[in-house]
Amino acid sequence: MNRSLKQAIEPLYNKVRELSISWFRYLPVKKNKIVFIQANGGGYKCNLKYVAEEIIRQKLSYDLVWLVDFLNYDIPYPIRSAKFNRIKAIYELSTAHVIITNSKSLLPFKKKSSQKLIYIPHGQPGMKCAEGDALLPKQYVENSKRHSAMTDVFVSMGTYHTQVLKDTFWVPEHAEIWECGFPRNDQYYIDTTEKQKAIRKQLQIPEDIHIAFYAPTFRDNNNTSAYDLDMNRLLDTLEEKTGQKWIFFVTLHPNFKWFKHPPYHFSDRIRNMSDYTDIHELMLIADIAITDYSSTGLDFANTRRPVFLYASDIDEYTKMRGLKDMYYKLPFTLCRTNDEINNAVREFNANEYINRLENFQKEYGSVDDGHAAERFVKKISAIM
Repeated sequence: MNRSLKQAIEPLYNKVRELSISWFRYLPVKKNKIVFIQANGGGYKCNLKYVAEEIIRQKLSYDLVWLVDFLNYDIPYPIRSAKFNRIKAIYELSTAHVIITNSKSLLPFKKKSSQKLIYIPHGQPGMKCAEGDALLPKQYVENSKRHSAMTDVFVSMGTYHTQVLKDTFWVPEHAEIWECGFPRNDQYYIDTTEKQKAIRKQLQIPEDIHIAFYAPTFRDNNNTSAYDLDMNRLLDTLEEKTGQKWIFFVTLHPNFKWFKHPPYHFSDRIRNMSDYTDIHELMLIADIAITDYSSTGLDFANTRRPVFLYASDIDEYTKMRGLKDMYYKLPFTLCRTNDEINNAVREFNANEYINRLENFQKEYGSVDDGHAAERFVKKISAIM
């Protein structure tokens, strides 16, 4: 469309869009429709992807709709897609029986009493502070409270997570908490040999190459000084310890990618995988994981492979965002310098790590066991 024509039409479109929120509230709910909202229009990934795959695997006759920022996202059949925050998306939301989201942002529709809004957190608790525990902008907190007030179901990882939700996510009295576990973690409990081979083939990674997965989270102050992990040095240490060839996969948090250029020099040894659709597929083929305050470490721990924490700015981060007490009970070695993480890798003892991991998981109370998606879809089926 001509740019000037688009600029002329856009204000009128936005006015009609706002009016449609009120108009569409009178449309009837379609009993078999489920709408998915991943990161306010993000791609096909995270827990919602694995819920949709389970629904499709069970051949349930539901109308599945995925709201997207860009219509060129690869959304598999039979899922339909609609552009987020457009009139079509408002229609889909207004007529859905169930809406499943992993974002706490406000949604552009008037929810009916016959509709169910289900919130699956995109991250596990236990690392950094979030929602009511964190120092967050006033407007975000107000929007999050409003989102919680209209939410009917919160999905939990287990006993510890349930308490965190009750304490900090403003769970209303009418809402349920489903201790289902996270569907995205099911793949760590089943034989995924063929899937791993397919991912490696797609990425052109030979079977004899070992992978270190690095996923640091963003900083609220957008400071890049904490991203000083010397990956070339650590690769040398890994190769010295194992006698195998290693490469790094680096995935930067979307908030970081939007505002800063990556502070790394990427190469064949250090690969920027930030734009890869599903980081949980990358973790599936990784041999170790390194993070700082991101819950990806807890997800990866389901593989029972090593996790290391590299947190060179931990004192500053604690003041800025805050860390949960559980962070200091994690079974992962906490390192503040490059010297410390290289020594931790050299001295790593697999048996000791597994013992720490098992003791932690008992206290953490996770219910992940490879059947989270089945449990979730069973509950959805009861609603539908």
